[in-house]
This record gives sequence, C-alpha cells and structure tokens, in this order.
Amino acid sequence: MTHKRNTSGLASSAARKKEATLKKTESAISELLKANAPINFNTVAEKAGVSKAWLYRTDAVADRIKRLRDQQASKEPKAYKEAQRASEASKSALVTTLKARVKELESENRELKKQLEVVYGKLHDSSI
Repeated sequence: MTHKRNTSGLASSAARKKEATLKKTESAISELLKANAPINFNTVAEKAGVSKAWLYRTDAVADRIKRLRDQQASKEPKAYKEAQRASEASKSALVTTLKARVKELESENRELKKQLEVVYGKLHDSSI
C-alpha cells in the first residue's frame, strides 16, 4: 500500500523563499542603481547575498542584469576616448624624453671611446 505524500507545505515554503530572494535581489539592484555602482552578476550577488548561479538560472533577473550592464557599458566609451588622448600625449612626452636620453648616451659613448683610445695608446707606448 502506498501513501500519498503531502508536499503542499514544502511547495509553499519554496515559493515563499523564492519570493523573498527575488525581493532581496530587486532591492540590491535598486541600491546599486542609486549608488551609480556597476551592475553585473558579481556585484548583485554580493549585495543581495545570493549565488551567481541562482541569478543566471532565474531568467527574468538574468535578463535585467544583462540589460542594465549593457546600458552602463554603452556610457563608458566616452571616458575611454579621453583616456586614449591622455595616453597619446603621454606617449609623445615619453618619446621626446627617450630621444634626449639616447643622444646623451651616444655622446657619453663617444667620450668613453676617446678615453679608451688614449689608454690603449699609453698601454701600447709603455709596452714598447
């Protein structure tokens, strides 16, 4: 004889737990948006206290995080272009500095070669 299992309590508990987790996640996303913090799976999981795996498995949450992440990423290229301009100026200054250093080292090298010739001459004269 088999008994019918009473799983209604288990199902309602799982539903309450899922709802509470969804509320925590939505609250975390709202806080991150207000703080203008980056939205991605790591930050949301940390803020909400849920696993990244749960975020990826829950389609509605995963889609929202991806959409918000992409919106934030589309705003960043402007800052990236400004950083590139600074980098070009930095490269130009570095090239100028390195050219001056090369000239200085070439001059020092010529002077050392002259000194070496003198020493070789003295050494040759003393051995004769």
